[in-house]
Amino acid sequence: MRISKAAAALFGALLIGALPAYASLEKGIEAYASGDASAAAAAWVEGAAAGDATAAYLAAKMYEGGHGVSFIPRNVVKYLTQAAEAGHVQAQVELADYYRSGFDEADLPRDHYAALQWYEKAALAQHAEAQMKIGEMHYNGEGAERNRYEGIRWYEIAAEKYYTPALIHLAGIYWDGTALPQDKPKAYSYLLLARQGATPDMLPGVDALMGQREKQMSRVQIEAGARIAEAFRLEHTKK
Repeated sequence: MRISKAAAALFGALLIGALPAYASLEKGIEAYASGDASAAAAAWVEGAAAGDATAAYLAAKMYEGGHGVSFIPRNVVKYLTQAAEAGHVQAQVELADYYRSGFDEADLPRDHYAALQWYEKAALAQHAEAQMKIGEMHYNGEGAERNRYEGIRWYEIAAEKYYTPALIHLAGIYWDGTALPQDKPKAYSYLLLARQGATPDMLPGVDALMGQREKQMSRVQIEAGARIAEAFRLEHTKK
């Protein structure tokens, strides 16, 4: 297939513009892997200046942790914002976290509305943590009028991805019977699902909670919870 000279020139210009950013990103990764944090940070700052969203995110993390550079809160926010605005989903979540809590050292005031906006952008990209945090904000009335049912809806969306914290939230809601009628089997089913998706560091806590709940349940309730969990798995196959 032949392309016009104009199209070829445009493609060439785009490629030339992308190469410095990509090269800086790769250079930073190589430097970090070799243990040279200073060189990695410098490369990612360079890549961010060239417009690379991933490099900007990594630069933010270096300033956040003081790796290879001094801890500079304003630069954390600066590079997270750049990456988030360029569509970097994890940067959107972490920037939202800062807006939700406020970041005094960076002169970033608490802004629940801004936090919710950034979480929503990440949630549209199917980021489970963002979806759960939107649920928390609606459930608690942060950045929006309190709506526990809207919060639960978002918890359920995150839970469909086997996101352990969301599953634990739902287990607590059904166990306590505050926002929704108490349903011990359903609460237990969410703990079974939470265990399935738990990371190794979370697994002991989930197991401990399950053990506590089992002591307060009948065998019939436990078996019913297991059936509910299996039905969930059939409907929401873990990717």
